Formats: sequence, C-alpha cells, structure tokens
Amino acid sequence: MKVVLAGYNIDADIIEELKKKAGWDLDNVTPETLSASYARISRDPNDISELRKIARDATEKARKSNELIIFGLGHASVAEHAVFNFDITGISRLAVEEIQKFRLASFTEKSQRYIRLDGDFVIPDEITDSEYISMMESLIETQNDAYRLLYETLADHFFRKFPSRITTKQGKTTVEGWAKEDARYVVSLATVTQFGMTVNARTLEHMLRRFKSSELTEIRKLGELLYKTVHPLSPSIIKYTEATPYDTEREKMIRETLSKYEKKLLSSNYDQIPVKLHHVTKNPDTVLCASLIYNYSGSDFSSCYESAKSLTANQKKDLIKASLCSRDCYDKVERAFETVEFVFELIVSATNYAQLKRHRMSSQLMQDYDTELGYTIPSSIIETGQTRLFSEIMKRSEDLYYLVEKNYPSVKNYALTNAHRRRVLMKLNARELYHFISLRDDEHAQWDIRETAREMKVLAEKAAPLTSMMLSGKSDFNECRKKIFSE
Repeated sequence: MKVVLAGYNIDADIIEELKKKAGWDLDNVTPETLSASYARISRDPNDISELRKIARDATEKARKSNELIIFGLGHASVAEHAVFNFDITGISRLAVEEIQKFRLASFTEKSQRYIRLDGDFVIPDEITDSEYISMMESLIETQNDAYRLLYETLADHFFRKFPSRITTKQGKTTVEGWAKEDARYVVSLATVTQFGMTVNARTLEHMLRRFKSSELTEIRKLGELLYKTVHPLSPSIIKYTEATPYDTEREKMIRETLSKYEKKLLSSNYDQIPVKLHHVTKNPDTVLCASLIYNYSGSDFSSCYESAKSLTANQKKDLIKASLCSRDCYDKVERAFETVEFVFELIVSATNYAQLKRHRMSSQLMQDYDTELGYTIPSSIIETGQTRLFSEIMKRSEDLYYLVEKNYPSVKNYALTNAHRRRVLMKLNARELYHFISLRDDEHAQWDIRETAREMKVLAEKAAPLTSMMLSGKSDFNECRKKIFSE
C-alpha cells in the first residue's frame, strides 16, 4: 500500500510568489492537470504519479483530454477533482441566500452574532436610476442607526442581567454577542457580508449556469466575476456556463400552469404555526429496525421488515439502543437511520434561515419572504422597552417593500430585515435530524433556531419515539444518554 499527497489547496498569493521566485512561465499551474491525470487512471497502466507528471508536461494535451472525457463522454465527475477557493466580499445577505443553496460546496460566512456591523450595504442596480434609491438609502441608514442604539441598550441590559457572566473576558464576549445577535434583527437584508467558498469545478459550472438566470443583477454579476476568475486558469473544465432553457423557463412555466388553477389550489387555510410535522415514514421505528437487521444479515429487505414487525416494543427498543450504545455527541448515528424521513414545515425569520440553510444535506423548499407572516421580535427587545422602535423600523421597511414591489418586484426583499419571515419545507432523514438537533438544540445555539429545533425534536419524538430516543443538543447529551442507558 502507498499513499501519495497529490496536492492541496494553498493561498493563491503564495502560488504567485513561488512562480515569481522560480521564474516559472509554464502554463501548467492549474487543477486541470489533476483532473486529466485521474481521468486516465481507468485506461492507462502507468502509476498515478507518472500520469500526473505526463499531464503537467503536456498541459494542452491534458486540456483536450478533459474536454473529451468530461464533455464528450459525459464523465463529469472528473471535474470534481479540480477545487477552487474564493474570497467573496461586498455582497448582500440577500444574495448569499441564493448562493448557499448549493449542496456540494463549502461556505464560511462573516457572523452577525459575533462581529459588530459597520453599516455597509448594497443598493441593487435595478433601482439606481429610480426614485427609490434615496428612499432605500434613507431606510437602511435608519435601520443601521436603530441597530447601533439597540446594541448599546441590549449590551447594558445583558451586563446588568448576568453580572456573574462578565467576570471573565470570554464571558464578557459571550454577553456582548447576545446583544449583537438580537440587535441585528432590525438590519436590512441588503447588509454587506463576506464569506469563503470552496467548490469543485463541476458544481461551480452548475452554479454559473444558475446565476445567469437569476432575477437579481447582483447574482448575475457574481457569476460573471467567478467565470472571469477561473476560466483562464481552467478553460477545459469550466466550459458550459450559459443558462439553459430549463434554467430560464422552468419557473415561468410552473407559475403559468398554477395560475390556471389558483382558486382551486389555494384555500383560505393560512395558519402561522411555526413548526409542523407534515409527514414521517410509515411505521418509522419498524422501518429502522428492519434496516438495522438488513445491514447485519444476509436477508432481503422484505424478510427483514417482517422480522422487525414481529419484534415486541421492548425488543425494538433494545435493538435501536444497541445501535446507539457507546455513542458520544459527536458521533454520527448508523446510516440505517437514513431510511426514516421527516418532512417539516417551518416559519422562520431571516436570522433563523441564515443558519437553517447551512444544513444543505436536508431538502429545503423556500418560499419568498412574506410580510403577512409578521416578524420575529427578540424577547430582549421587549424586556428593554424597545418594542416601539423595533416596530417602527419594521413598518418603514414594509412600506418601502410595497413601494418597490410595484415596479421592481425582484428586488423588494432588499428592504426587509433579519426579522422578517418566510416558510420553509424541510425534509430530513433521521440521521441528518440527529446532526441538526445536536447543533441547533445546544445551549450555545442561537435562541431563534434553537426554538425551532426544540419543537422539531418534540414532534419527531411523538411520531417516532424509538428512532428519536437519543435526539438531543450537545449540551444535554450526557443527561440524555444516562437516562436511556440506565433504564
């Protein structure tokens, strides 16, 4: 057995510095050579290290090979060996929501929980020549002034409420963070943020096609900048970036079709229950037991399911407990848990959604922000008597939202805040639900998403008590484990 480190991502500035020092003028400092060499593995008897050398020594040949294999023969996974890291700055929180929908990429974003905001914002190009630009600028300045006032008020409130917490530097930082995270609810979705993104070439090409069809100029501009950055470096693996008819026409056709049946499809039932469980796998605990039996036997699944059905409730419990024994809070549960699925409908604030969207292994269908759903008010705002100020900001934001909607509907959401709400349909299998609850029902989790996670946990436990027996936040894990295994 032999393991060779073929490459790893390093800072692009270091690469340029090394090229300059070495007088390097060859056009082979590109991830394309890795893709080309790995593509040859299945049909070339040479050692992989030799294949990489061949690709480096003949870049143009490697590029032609990539084009043939990836686009000619359709082996697109070869492009996944090429990976890029991007610094993305000066972009709005609203735009970030569109970008971070992509599952097969990694994102780390500037946190409004820990970093005090400095008031920078994006004015969408769509309205820069309209009468709305001054209104938008005025609104956002007002929102930012409110943020600064609320931060100072809330910091003082939390310091007085939790004096024992601020005796250490870390404790003081934590309490200040509470003030920042609650004050940010008045801040616009136009607020500027920054994030790091790591993405393989196959996913990046998919991103670029989708960005081309976006309603937001900000997203289309980002797509152009990403393409200009990577195409000279990797022309053979970032090739088809134009939006397809499927990208551009699909939404329009669905909306036109739905409009024919709108009265029939949309009832007056418009409840605002924040967390609902719409669907769970039929007989979830039995299905999980059948999956565990299947994984550790040689029988077909139908036989395993019949065996699981024949178990008593205590026997099922023992089997599932066996799969969870010795587990610590950072351990993933058995893959068998993926055969049990839950579908939740959530009503969440933009603040809540900013964290919810990070769980990209779940399936999430997001509706647009809806002012009819109201907005989320942190309890600290109420405790400090700032409800009136908060509500005034919400009203001003919604007033501009409705004005912009008349002529520029695609950019109306820039006027809304982190407090405004949307509906999200979220499907998770039980394995992903364990991960979600572990992170989001933890004592360190932000309170808004923790409330959502806690209610999801309660509903899951009712629907699938054995499957969900060890659902808990990290901070409650030891207590949960003690309760289960002391029975």
